[in-house]
Amino acid sequence: MMKMKQLAGLISIAVLMACTNEPKAEVIESEVKVDKSVTESVTKSYKKLDDYFNALAAEDRVLGSFAVYENGKEVFDKAYIFKGDKVIETQDSYRYKIGSISKTFTSTLVFQMIEDGKLSLDTKLSKFFPEIKNADNITVKMMLNHHSGIFNYTNHDEFQTYYQEPQKNADMVARIKTYEPAFEPGEKGEYSNSNYLLLGYILEAISGKDYGELIAEKIAEPLGLHETYLESVTEPEKNEVFSYINREGWEQIPQWEMSSADAAGAIVSSTHDLNLFYKGLFDGKLISESSLETMITEEDNMGHGIFKREVDLGDEEAIGYWHNGRIENFSSGMVYFPEQKIGIAALINGTGYDGVKIFRTLTRSAFGKSIEIPEFKTVEVSEDQLKAYEGEFASDTHPLGIKVMIKDGVLHAQADGQGAFPLTPIDEHKFEFTAASIEMTFDPENKQFVIRQGGRADIFIDKTVKKAAPKNKIDEAVLKSYEGLYSADDFPLDIEVKVKDGDLFAQATGQSAFPLTPVSDDEFKFDLAGIVIKFDSAKNQLEITQRGHTTVMTKE
Repeated sequence: MMKMKQLAGLISIAVLMACTNEPKAEVIESEVKVDKSVTESVTKSYKKLDDYFNALAAEDRVLGSFAVYENGKEVFDKAYIFKGDKVIETQDSYRYKIGSISKTFTSTLVFQMIEDGKLSLDTKLSKFFPEIKNADNITVKMMLNHHSGIFNYTNHDEFQTYYQEPQKNADMVARIKTYEPAFEPGEKGEYSNSNYLLLGYILEAISGKDYGELIAEKIAEPLGLHETYLESVTEPEKNEVFSYINREGWEQIPQWEMSSADAAGAIVSSTHDLNLFYKGLFDGKLISESSLETMITEEDNMGHGIFKREVDLGDEEAIGYWHNGRIENFSSGMVYFPEQKIGIAALINGTGYDGVKIFRTLTRSAFGKSIEIPEFKTVEVSEDQLKAYEGEFASDTHPLGIKVMIKDGVLHAQADGQGAFPLTPIDEHKFEFTAASIEMTFDPENKQFVIRQGGRADIFIDKTVKKAAPKNKIDEAVLKSYEGLYSADDFPLDIEVKVKDGDLFAQATGQSAFPLTPVSDDEFKFDLAGIVIKFDSAKNQLEITQRGHTTVMTKE
């Protein structure tokens, strides 16, 4: 995941060139449910989806291109660009920086190289870069599925000092070799841009060609992709777009030097080309069936440059494969469902709305699920009410603390070392900062809030809560009896329960841990997501209730 130094006043929670494993707006959320009969319909109406995007555009909430494809044919297309000094709808095809979707291209090149006998999944990193720590124990396979343990170079503080300057391969390797490993090779899966940056350098070393040349020769030309290539500097005359932030008007974001991203996230493409690429990949036009099977196989929820997505169709599931990306203020997503031959692409270059919600809405519509048109409103909140939200908060999942305070009658939030930004009330206990697509939902009773941005959700707790006497103190031995990994056949995620600093926490697969407030010795709640968990130690089970639905899960 890549971090970017935000413009003044923005919180540094934005994730660049990011991949989050099935991002969810809620802490726990079941998959989209669709009637199978709808998916079998030859023709679908996308009128409401059209209305959905018009509603976003009317409020200046989005710039970008959005498309749905069925069997290679475009069945929905919508695009908005910033031209002159206003947002206009367009029928033209525009090109966007796609960030980490580039990794699917890089993985494809690696598998092509393996099929040519020039590389193998077991090839050691030490063959190319022995100076990198643990290189003798790191394989190409570990790099492809993020099991190498190589520290993510974009997470290092020094990245902020050079991401806008030209970088040589040797300079980037010299930096990475100084970093201590995040974990031992093969120990677990953890996303790192370093893996794919180095894979790109390996491809260049073996072929003697530039990464951009390989993209053109091995992928773009065979598939007829005319809008896909390695980016250098944005050229508007080629229908390439800049990215923007909306702060009382759209402002252009400074560009990165793309050599700092390279094979990890420097490709430019369009919705049309991304669909052709993913369809071509699954149609066997780029790599063999056995290579593709390896590519999509997951370990610790990590595929090899691509990820699995399951959509519940009622009596069966639709299996899709996807990647997302963020770079500058671009946000991208592409998913392809091979059995239904449905492709969905969203390329965003400016938003004041949650891009994950946009992508999920596109998916729901593509499978015939009803969608809701967003309503944008503000509500009146008195200063006395705002005082309930004030405090200094910390999170187990984010390194920065956040202070919430009132300034001139308006609620503000401020991350450590950054400028404060205003929060607009949009619902009970819910606020937003549209310029950075931030949404914060407060639980004043338990002095907590959840902050959502770009598909990521982090839970913050008031620092004074630990110091105060708990309302219901549960013996730690009782809490420890609840620890363990719980699962159920009819629930899409596992839930791990653990004790930390005398408090109970739960964590769903691929999501942040959330604190459980005791109601009694065996019943706990998390009000921010409307979750109630009741434990039965004798049966090694828990009952989790959310939105009126209860599931029994058993400890492994």
